[in-house]
Amino acid sequence: MKTKTTENGNPVIHKDVVIIGNGPSGIALSYMLAGNIPYVTSNDHPDEMLSARLALAVGQSLIYQDLEFLANGLEGRSTNPVSLLLDSLAHPCADIGLEIEPLIEWRKNGAEIEHIVFGKGPPGGSWHTMDPHILTLSLGTWMSLPGYKYTTRDNAEKRAFAHNVAKYYEKYVEETGLAKYFANGTIVTNIKELEDARVSTDSPEIQQHERVIEQMEVEEIPKPVTLKQTSCPFTNALNFLLSRSQRRLKMDRCCKRKLECKAKDDAAKFDIESASLNSGDDVSCDILLQKNRFKKMNLNCDKNRSVSFSCDSVSLRKSSGSSCGLDAIRLFKKVPDEEATAPILRTDCDDPTTSKIQLNQQYIAADCRKKCGSRPRWLIEVLDVKTRTVQSYTCNALVLANGASDLPNRLTLCSEKKDPNWLLHDVRSLEIELDLYMQQCIGEPDPVLIVGAGLSAADAIIATRGKNVPVLHLFRNKSRDLNKQLPENMYPEYHKVHQMMQSTSSYSLYTALPEYTLTDYTEDTRTVTLTSKNGKDIAYRVSFVVVLIGSRPDLSFLPSEFKIGMNQNLVIDSKTNPINIDKLRHSVKGYKQLYAMGPIAGDHFVRFLPGGALAIVADLYKNYGF
Repeated sequence: MKTKTTENGNPVIHKDVVIIGNGPSGIALSYMLAGNIPYVTSNDHPDEMLSARLALAVGQSLIYQDLEFLANGLEGRSTNPVSLLLDSLAHPCADIGLEIEPLIEWRKNGAEIEHIVFGKGPPGGSWHTMDPHILTLSLGTWMSLPGYKYTTRDNAEKRAFAHNVAKYYEKYVEETGLAKYFANGTIVTNIKELEDARVSTDSPEIQQHERVIEQMEVEEIPKPVTLKQTSCPFTNALNFLLSRSQRRLKMDRCCKRKLECKAKDDAAKFDIESASLNSGDDVSCDILLQKNRFKKMNLNCDKNRSVSFSCDSVSLRKSSGSSCGLDAIRLFKKVPDEEATAPILRTDCDDPTTSKIQLNQQYIAADCRKKCGSRPRWLIEVLDVKTRTVQSYTCNALVLANGASDLPNRLTLCSEKKDPNWLLHDVRSLEIELDLYMQQCIGEPDPVLIVGAGLSAADAIIATRGKNVPVLHLFRNKSRDLNKQLPENMYPEYHKVHQMMQSTSSYSLYTALPEYTLTDYTEDTRTVTLTSKNGKDIAYRVSFVVVLIGSRPDLSFLPSEFKIGMNQNLVIDSKTNPINIDKLRHSVKGYKQLYAMGPIAGDHFVRFLPGGALAIVADLYKNYGF
């Protein structure tokens, strides 16, 4: 972790990745950034085309695969291909009722990327603010996140109660060891896009950045002396032939030819194994020159990569007077996959970590930060709810994962007038207020006016009638057939409400008011005026009005000039105007190192959220060279 100070003396903490939102989206992404990555264990999938595409990926991590190729042709309840892919492997053919073992497993052998997750409340996000007695749309097993299953059975229900799901996400963070990454009880108040600071490594900013990183590492690694190198054509040819002939890398094949033919001393016959390569030498690539150490290395990488090598080191240069090899920047050159056979060790000769590189998560992460060679991309200001203090963070990548239910949509009439205390916008508040109202009510209670035709409105109708309070249900038009979206055998309560909305028959404690509009209300008397499509006005005295016409994310922390929706002229809405992303990378189009996932990116079900996290992590691995 890197710490600086602002102009006013406040500390600035640096993280590689900052995640805004600690709901299921942020939790799933944090799990993968902590080094947990998916591996394909089998290609035995009912979809024959997907099975064929998976054949070459069995035993390998999905992080390094061609996700576009694997996801080709998949369809489902998400518009994001990587989300569909991971769901197809984690829940094969779940939508048609099949129960098949997952074709992936999670292993903690990826890079641990330094990150932090901000959230207003406890881990789980908006699940803690929902009516605790509402059942989820998804099956309980589909509420699980990778690595720790949701096992609670709510009586005989296949679906789960909201309060149990909220508890599960909170426990998930503890059980998977992610708590250290979460800053709960925080509100992001402002973000700023810093200048694209790809500057020379000789600049004071980068030198300071390097010094801070070196202090973070367990073992201080001396920087090598930068030396000008002369490219050797023999080494280049040898590396090319090895890659084309698909032969394994052998360390004793390094070119030992001296460029100066006049020098005929004993140094021309040096042996790599006997070369003096101790920790005090300024060695640029000693990891490639020590054969015994090379054999002990655990190259846990994608095997469809290759290594290019040369025999350049300060020790050899001292004895022979010269050395031959590839340019330092091109030392580890990636060749096309069809020509590659050996694993890759991605590093640069001029990187300080190269002389004592160790293939573990800590050193990989440190090497990644050094190779970035740039100043942070984003500045984030965060308010701590308890202490009321503001903390500043910088990061290289910023992820928007803050859900889509922060701000309720409001009627035009409501936006013009101040809300009275009996006008509500969520089911949980309605239940709390109704309980208090019924305790003080003498005689028959006044009806509750519910505005909306979605599932939240249906939940409000069920809750209100359950307390023996009459309902006035105002909605624009007849609803569509629910069977296409929600089978009646799984969601009988919603089909019952839908039936009451469509029927001309009367039901106890329910009055349907289709194609009516709320045009006025009087705060003191709790009187509302409803207008039909024919212009007829009807006045009702009500106990409460609940407006449930959807919600939208709170993105007030974004700069006003940021236009990131599919329609840049409209506000972000998860259903009608989600964030405009590259669907394979989940990066926000038009902005560097800015990502979005979850409902604001088109994934409305928990089972699809890990796929969005996979897309982001795969892109970070590619950009950072993990």
